[in-house]
Amino acid sequence: MNFNNIKIGNKLIIGFSGVLLVAIIIGYIGYKGMHVIQAYQDEISEVRLPSIYALHVIHEAQTDVNAAENALLAANISLELQRNTYARLSAAKARADEARKIYEPLPQTAEEAIVWKDFVKAWDEWWKHHENFVELSKKYNAQKTDQAYDAMSDYALITIAEPFKKADILLNQLISINNEDAENSDKLAEESSNSAVSLLLLAIFLGVILSIILGVIIARAITRPLAKGVKLAEAVALGDLTIVIDIDQKDEIGQLATALKNMVEKLKIITSEISNGVTVLGTSAAEILTTVTEVSTGATETATAVSETTVTMEEIRQTALMATQKAQAVLENTRRAAEAAENGKEAVQQTIEGMNRINGQMKVISDSVIKLSEQNRSVGEITASVNDIADQSNLLAVNAAIEAAKAGEHGRGFTIVAQEIRSLAEQSKKATAQVKEILNEIQKGMNKTVIATEQGTIAVENGSVLARQSGEMIDILAETVNDAAQSVIQISTSSQQQMAGMDQIVPAMENIKQASEQNV
Repeated sequence: MNFNNIKIGNKLIIGFSGVLLVAIIIGYIGYKGMHVIQAYQDEISEVRLPSIYALHVIHEAQTDVNAAENALLAANISLELQRNTYARLSAAKARADEARKIYEPLPQTAEEAIVWKDFVKAWDEWWKHHENFVELSKKYNAQKTDQAYDAMSDYALITIAEPFKKADILLNQLISINNEDAENSDKLAEESSNSAVSLLLLAIFLGVILSIILGVIIARAITRPLAKGVKLAEAVALGDLTIVIDIDQKDEIGQLATALKNMVEKLKIITSEISNGVTVLGTSAAEILTTVTEVSTGATETATAVSETTVTMEEIRQTALMATQKAQAVLENTRRAAEAAENGKEAVQQTIEGMNRINGQMKVISDSVIKLSEQNRSVGEITASVNDIADQSNLLAVNAAIEAAKAGEHGRGFTIVAQEIRSLAEQSKKATAQVKEILNEIQKGMNKTVIATEQGTIAVENGSVLARQSGEMIDILAETVNDAAQSVIQISTSSQQQMAGMDQIVPAMENIKQASEQNV
């Protein structure tokens, strides 16, 4: 389909629909990238970090239980220290159980689920041996014999050592798996962020290029044909009917150009027919003058002159009849030209109304782009909120690291968690800064789109002015055609009057001829 044959309103709708589509694509790419990044962040913050935290708590509890068992092996342990150690074992068991409640509902990979299943078996086996050790410890505290101490010591150093080692290895393996998954999720989030940034930059670049191309094409498709139509109307108004307009399209401007072409052609026909009629009348008048001169040459030639005059009058009568017919034809063509001029006026009026509708549509498009810009600012506010959360997470990580440092050896596991949280906060802050830059680029693209819309509105208003000027030229032509029609009517009336006179002259000339013959 030829673009010039599309209606002007549809051209503008197509152009601004393309711009709107690019804006939607840009927004979708940004939303999709944020969604993917958010999914990976949720994976890290809601699954991996809680899992690592729970596993570290279990590992800390296991280490604490092992240290308490070693404390109970002391031969000279006091009664108060024994009570504190038993309380320490209970607290460690409670922490481990609470951590298991946190970890078990969380999503697990296939490998992680297998390792966790083996760990639970190893943990339960080790804990049963631990409970047996506690019973032997209580028995020794009650008996205070070497045999009871040896049984307790052998059980702790030989029987419990293998289950403890197995559970510890599986627990470290679980921690390693979760750390690796967290690093992979962080890497994928970074890759998704880079990919989204690249796509957004490409979409913005293509959107700007498309907006410029569509604006140039639509402006040229509207203003160039209108300028040609105005040039034709000005030439016709000055009386130049030789000008030719070369507009070949089927929109409102093409319809206006076709009407102008038809009007010029009909004006040429009318002018030619009027010129022919005037020539015929001039010839007839010259012949009449010659005949009268011949009649006045003398009485001796009266009979011959009368005969010749009779023949001449018959010819004049035929000529007047032809002139009357020509005048009627010219009058009919003049009426058709007047109708064409009226149709041209209606076409111009429709063009002006179309321009007004287009102007309204462009205002609607401008409002839509402004709303999209406001939504873009809302996304910027959300990004600022994410940045604040990242700052708070960083501060929380610093406080956690301080508390872990205060805890000494027992806080080493939580130090790792604090470092991971701090690293995640820094990465979130960088990603937020990148998203903010992208949103700024989108805002610039929106501003350029608004400028292009305003330029399109100005072009439409200029087109309306040109259309109104064409209407004024057509009004002038219509008045000219009406004046020509009045002149043709007068010529037709004069011709009819001449015909009536000829009808009276011919019988009179016959009588004169007879009288002249009698005189001769």
